[in-house]
Amino acid sequence: MSNEEQIAYWNGEAGRKWAQKDDMMSAMLQPIAADLLRHIDLIDCQRILDVGCGGGSETLMLAAALRGGAEVVGVDISEPLLDVARARLTTAPAAGRQIEFIRADAATHPFAQNEFDGLFSRFGVMFFDDPVAAFGNLHRALQDGAPIAFCCWQALKYNPWVAVPLTAALQHLPTPERTDPEAPGPFAFADAERVRRILEDAGFNTVDVHPHPVQMCWTPGQDLETSAREIINIGPVGRLLTDADDATRDHVHATSLEALAPFYHDGQLRLPGAVWFVTARA
Repeated sequence: MSNEEQIAYWNGEAGRKWAQKDDMMSAMLQPIAADLLRHIDLIDCQRILDVGCGGGSETLMLAAALRGGAEVVGVDISEPLLDVARARLTTAPAAGRQIEFIRADAATHPFAQNEFDGLFSRFGVMFFDDPVAAFGNLHRALQDGAPIAFCCWQALKYNPWVAVPLTAALQHLPTPERTDPEAPGPFAFADAERVRRILEDAGFNTVDVHPHPVQMCWTPGQDLETSAREIINIGPVGRLLTDADDATRDHVHATSLEALAPFYHDGQLRLPGAVWFVTARA
């Protein structure tokens, strides 16, 4: 997807659907964001930029973790998700005094030079049309030596939570056209060396790309069929089913349910995954 397509996608029906699922996704991804925060020391930062803040759950987490008086600015292109983020502030008034949300494209937004002394992102940086230019823009917004930390997905083969239902679905769907693995999307930063080159070309130094295994855990006590439908809807299978007829949808759901059954234990669907924890200095 081009940058314009990304903006349209996240502000259209897809963005509204993601906003409706934000509580579920926030609960699922919170352990990853918390591990990333433990992976880097941001305690001395006074003004942090949260890139791709979505529904704001990790923005609130950042504000709670920082010393009193520190500020966090969440930026996202999706108005539906930012509506969720702003609503969250009403239940966290103390943290809300430290938080600002803005709708903008972090790749091109004219942030003030040296405005931030830290940057954080939970899966919000893999969608840039021109990642070197985007990170160059973010570099200009950071003070010299400011730490950055973000997480991004490793390759599809290391993420069964996506690969298992996708493989099952493709038994009933046409194989999609092969796309550029470096095109904007969830797995655009799967190549650790590419990530390192992008950041160095954008002016960052001391770049470290650290592998981190994860468990993707669906709602405890939720039945397998409901969890399976959720995993299908949030992943690439959901897009492949956009124009499918009812019979094909039924076949995909049945086959995916069978493929996911071995990962359902003690009333919860849990599948392994793998991310990169990326850190660097401006």
